[in-house]
Amino acid sequence: MEITRSQLFDQIWSEPMGAIASRYGLTGNGLAKICDRLNIPRPPRSHWTRNRDARSQRPILPAAPIGLSESLALGPRQPRQSPGSRTRMSAAQRKEQLMDAASRVALADGVSAVTVREVAQRAGISETQAHNCFGGRTDLLVALARREIKAQESHRRKRIARGSSHRTRVMLSTISYLHEAASRGPLLQMLLRSPEVREALKDERAERGEVARAPILRQLVARGGMDMASARASTVALTAVSLKAGGIVASRRAPFRLVEEICLTIVMGGVDSDEAVAAGEPG
Repeated sequence: MEITRSQLFDQIWSEPMGAIASRYGLTGNGLAKICDRLNIPRPPRSHWTRNRDARSQRPILPAAPIGLSESLALGPRQPRQSPGSRTRMSAAQRKEQLMDAASRVALADGVSAVTVREVAQRAGISETQAHNCFGGRTDLLVALARREIKAQESHRRKRIARGSSHRTRVMLSTISYLHEAASRGPLLQMLLRSPEVREALKDERAERGEVARAPILRQLVARGGMDMASARASTVALTAVSLKAGGIVASRRAPFRLVEEICLTIVMGGVDSDEAVAAGEPG
């Protein structure tokens, strides 16, 4: 049963703790610990031996401890499992569980609806357990964004490995990115629109981009026909085209096939032009 701190406070000052505890399937000692954790004053043992007027005197309910809610759920304790049948999630598994729950909340109700409390409820654990995995909402959102980026990058690298030439690898990379944006992109797009997530990932995204562009720049410059500034400008421009196309397919603003065709035409045209310049041919 879900009740508030105020309701529980009124109950324990109106009836003996044992009676209240049994109503919720708890022991008196268990209920006392809950009250202490929630900063709810308990009547002293002598309280119920006093006359009615004396029992009407009660303290003021103080505020809840920082980080704890004003509402709580009370109910019968779950039966204890034997050590052989008990299963515990590792810290890594628990984090994955919470990120899965966060992704469902974000896709259904938007990133603004993702809170540690909501995600903990979806995962069926306490808010305190969730905070043991993620310090706060921003930590959870950033971890989720990193997971989505890692998954997209992993699929892209697998596709690129099939290419035997630079041109083929660029084409496969672009196709893979657009397909990943269409299937997983909506969540990542929402996360990256969040200012706190974007700021937290700014440096590592910039570094990742530099690492990805480095072999392309070396190839264009090494062939002797293109200086580093021109190679960088062209590569950044073509990357921006792919990112824009990915945003369009992720948000379903245009048919996927149409966006893919236009994006590939521009990107591959740019690659052909760069390679021609690098080879000393007319651009």
